[in-house]
Amino acid sequence: MSITIKKLDPRKNIDKNYLRWMNDFEVHKYTEQKYKKHTIQSIRKFVKEKNKSKTEFLYGIFFQKKHIGNIKLGPINFYHQYAEISYFIGDKQFWGRGITAKAIGEIVKIAKKKKLKKLIAGFYSLNVGSKKVLEKNGFRKEALFKSKFKFKNTRCDHVIYGKLI
Repeated sequence: MSITIKKLDPRKNIDKNYLRWMNDFEVHKYTEQKYKKHTIQSIRKFVKEKNKSKTEFLYGIFFQKKHIGNIKLGPINFYHQYAEISYFIGDKQFWGRGITAKAIGEIVKIAKKKKLKKLIAGFYSLNVGSKKVLEKNGFRKEALFKSKFKFKNTRCDHVIYGKLI
């Protein structure tokens, strides 16, 4: 399965599909995005900010030219040569196809070009998909914050995975 990641164009890539993903609880149930009401304008503003940033790099995940999700490198700490990564597949028909794992592999290549030495990613312990895609890319558990997040009527852990690159 061939995917590409590339910077988003705030005029071309921000559409009703993207807006639907951002306001879909199922897509963002394990992210803090679920607490926000997104608009086309707020998404465009976010993309423009990331496109101007020197420490955060936002990329769209594309399958055969179709924008299906996003992956972000950053914030980057250039002194210590590490960054966080975050990602989501918004188009649910592409869930479970290994696309996120491939996108993470691509972001690792970009991080190496930026001379980074370490990547980290955090996720809700309930998010088994994130655990799998990170482990598939050689990330390993480095930290656990017990009961950090409130999810529905319970609490869950915040897991941090890392990888030296």
